[in-house]
Amino acid sequence: MIGENVLRGLPFPDDLFIFDIHAHINQTSDFQMTHTDPADVVRTLDKLGVNGCCVSSIFSIHADCALGNRMMLDAVRAFPGRLYGYVTVSPHDNAVPLDPFFGEPGVLGMKVHAAFHRAAINDPRYEPFFEYADRHSLPVLFHTWEIADILHVAQIAARYRSAKFIIGHGAMRVWEVKREVVDAVRKYDNVFADTTISVAYDGAIEDTVSRIGADRLCYGSDVPFYDCRHVLGKVATSKLSDSNKEKILGLNAKRILGL
Repeated sequence: MIGENVLRGLPFPDDLFIFDIHAHINQTSDFQMTHTDPADVVRTLDKLGVNGCCVSSIFSIHADCALGNRMMLDAVRAFPGRLYGYVTVSPHDNAVPLDPFFGEPGVLGMKVHAAFHRAAINDPRYEPFFEYADRHSLPVLFHTWEIADILHVAQIAARYRSAKFIIGHGAMRVWEVKREVVDAVRKYDNVFADTTISVAYDGAIEDTVSRIGADRLCYGSDVPFYDCRHVLGKVATSKLSDSNKEKILGLNAKRILGL
């Protein structure tokens, strides 16, 4: 039903909950991007029949973490129930008070982009943030790309068992990287993966689900770095059952993020 609707150019079923667990707002000079403002993102959600997404500001991972987090908060306030927020945490300022952010409706978790912050995921300066996430059972979304990134997430997940850790870009990579993702997800029940990628080999989603199960995988697009349509289409038109697609497209995010 889900895949058939997409292939026929029809809307998704009305009762299908779709949530993008990995999205952004704002612009950067390093990438050529369009439709980057919060209102642009919401218009895209409307066109595709996506209920909502959780965003971090590109400013906060590239140039000015404090400014980006304020922009994230403004977006969440402007589009309640459509845009939710990740607080981006920086190893260069680990004394940022987090309570004011998590007292705001719609701010759900943290974003760690160690690569753009010129650090490693297991940099000890991140520890106060992981401790906070653990105390409050918060989700933490990691940008990952290299094998070392995955190994570092697994180390952190082993220490902080009450927090929930999402391996961004982890589910549809080449096997050398995905092998470590699979090992981490299988070993730790507080580790998950998302579908965020620009390209993927045919059958990547089916292969991932066969290894970690549909309960541990979430739809993520990385909009506006990537156009979110192709990843949404890959999930929707995959050979998975509709019940597994429903989990990946939104039900897992609802559980992990506490929506």
